[in-house]
Amino acid sequence: MKDRGFEAGVRWNRVLAAISLAVFLALAACSTKPAAAPPPAEIVTGIRLETIRLQTVPIEIEAPGTVASFRTAQISARTMGTVQQVTVREGDTVKSGHLLIQLDEREMTSRQSSARAALDEAAAAREEAVRSLAAAQAQAEIAEKTLERYRALREKNAVAPQEFDEVEAKQRFAAASVEAALARQRQAAAAYQRAEAEGHVAETMSSYSRIVAPFDGLVLRRNVEPGAMAMPGELLLVIEDSSRYRLEANVPSADAAAIIRGSKARVRLDALPGREFEGTVAEIEPAADPQSQTARVRLDLPRAPGVRSGLFGRAWFARGERTAITVPRTAILQRGQLRGVYVASPDGLLRWRIVTVAERGGERNGERLEVLSGLGETERIVLDPGSRELDGKRVDEP
Repeated sequence: MKDRGFEAGVRWNRVLAAISLAVFLALAACSTKPAAAPPPAEIVTGIRLETIRLQTVPIEIEAPGTVASFRTAQISARTMGTVQQVTVREGDTVKSGHLLIQLDEREMTSRQSSARAALDEAAAAREEAVRSLAAAQAQAEIAEKTLERYRALREKNAVAPQEFDEVEAKQRFAAASVEAALARQRQAAAAYQRAEAEGHVAETMSSYSRIVAPFDGLVLRRNVEPGAMAMPGELLLVIEDSSRYRLEANVPSADAAAIIRGSKARVRLDALPGREFEGTVAEIEPAADPQSQTARVRLDLPRAPGVRSGLFGRAWFARGERTAITVPRTAILQRGQLRGVYVASPDGLLRWRIVTVAERGGERNGERLEVLSGLGETERIVLDPGSRELDGKRVDEP
């Protein structure tokens, strides 16, 4: 019985071994079949490619700065007076000569009237002095001629000595009267000049009651209201010339010597993203600030909407050239915190590749960006992929 059981077990093991071998051979046969080929890459059309080439870019000095008006006027009163009217508010535009503030001019008008009356009185006194001088000169002329006749008679002993002395005394008195009249005329002329000067002062003081805009501009600040007492020198308004602005940039003193008056510089303002201006170097301060070790450079900005004083910006001054890889701004794709471009292989397969881009210094006119890493010369990139997903697709090239 034991032998029969043993033989049955051996036969069963042989059966299991045969089945295992058959399964193994079947699996091996299946594994030798060729793998299925991947589906062909999707062909995309309308794709423009650019071959990377080293380009010449400027070496630039970057400097922060603030926009300021070409000229600013701090308006104050020249005389004391009560403010009757203020015609402007902050943000108003004004023309040269526009009335800004009207002061109470009653006292000044009264002073002007008094000065005008004093001038009329002085003019009358001057005319009277002229007439008195003319009369004295006429009397002196008659006395002189009379004295000449009496001298001739005295030589002929035809006149008594006492009578001659009387005529001579009258001639001296007439001459003295002329001198006195001349003195009174000079005094009257001086009084007239003083009255005229006081009239001019009164007229000028009266004009101080009207405070007008010195130039076309924009009202930045208003510190006065009607009814307030304006004191000489007290700040009432601040007006800036809104037609011309400058960027006052702080350049490291070591680099300031490389900047030339009249040269051009790129300017960007944080409040106006995506826009770039061309500034012209107008002034370079010769001395550097001892604390910041920077020199101030003022650049004239072109007239443009949105430019106003107080805006923060940056300027880039060229100081040589170098070679670098640059790509069009439209070729750069932003995915989260990463930037990349689509690169085409020699057979046209597109792959998205991460690149490192210069944030500011490599930008040229806002159209191209300098690539610091991730791309090599002669590689091809997609110029304007837009929002299309191109990774793994193949470009249709002629």
